[in-house]
Amino acid sequence: MTHSNADFLAQFRDALTERERAVLAKRELYRNKHIETEWESELRRKFDTLMRATLTRQMSCGEPLANARHEARCLFVTGEAGAGKTTCLNRLLNTHPVFQSRGEQRSPLLRVSVQAPCTLKSLGRAVLKGLGFPLAREKPDHLIWAQILDILPTSGVLVIHFDEMHNLTDNANIAQMDNIRKTFKTLMVSPWPVGLIVSGLPSLVPEMRRIDEIRRRGQFVSVPLLSLPDDNSMVSDIIGGLAEVAGITVEAGVANHIAPRLIHGALYRFGMAIEFVHEAIELALLDEKPLSTEHFATAYADRTGCGARMNPFVSPGWAELDCTLVLADDPPLDTDAPVALQRRGRKSRKGERT
Repeated sequence: MTHSNADFLAQFRDALTERERAVLAKRELYRNKHIETEWESELRRKFDTLMRATLTRQMSCGEPLANARHEARCLFVTGEAGAGKTTCLNRLLNTHPVFQSRGEQRSPLLRVSVQAPCTLKSLGRAVLKGLGFPLAREKPDHLIWAQILDILPTSGVLVIHFDEMHNLTDNANIAQMDNIRKTFKTLMVSPWPVGLIVSGLPSLVPEMRRIDEIRRRGQFVSVPLLSLPDDNSMVSDIIGGLAEVAGITVEAGVANHIAPRLIHGALYRFGMAIEFVHEAIELALLDEKPLSTEHFATAYADRTGCGARMNPFVSPGWAELDCTLVLADDPPLDTDAPVALQRRGRKSRKGERT
């Protein structure tokens, strides 16, 4: 954030009431509290493998060759929307020693968000813009990627992170997938080899595993879903820990009561569950009361627009609720309608919002 932007935001913060500023200050504390997950150690291990491969020099007669490195690797990180993959990846990349600021030298990491709808050409345009060379006139995609290969050796970029890559691959036909394969391979084996981090929905995995050149150079990390009852204790501890960071108490027994309902209501996705905890804590701060089941019920209703019957923090039959019905892309369902009518409007998980 630039100095002028910081001043701009400060004006609005100063316009808040004293109570609102106090809530905002606590919100920043618990929202920025990192919660370590078991799968992050696997992510770090495989990422370190990618970095070593990217930095390995070629040698002749025992001496390293100038600017000559062995081919790079690719790391695929996949998980359902809201599973927490982007947050964990961002933390890893933001804190890794290789990517720390070195004065005016640019970071060796280039991040590219793959926007839908996406083609290989529009992806190339985004890479050029990230490298500081926005496309001035239209070019065919093969010339765009040729220009990228020309720029990379002088750019200082060693790793490119393509986030939400399913926006490119999900609708690609056979010929387009072949071009994606060739492009990725070329980036990894070019005279200036670039390591690739590719993240997105699980639909990425089958497409990438079919490609021998990618499979041979790639490693895969799949973000797991939460499970019941195995993760009840962990989620209960997280609720208590975040409440402590926010400086509030939790009503007796609430964390254990909430945990399984939270897991089920968040579609067993870690990141989504944490978001609901954040929102419930904010409600408790505004109420100036201990964190309670009612705060979670309100947070869930605020997010989904559902009524009591579809709210896992209210419904006695919470374990039988199909919470994809209220966490899909459709507008909130009429919870007074018969259950059979609701189920006719159900969407698959493929259509869920990221």
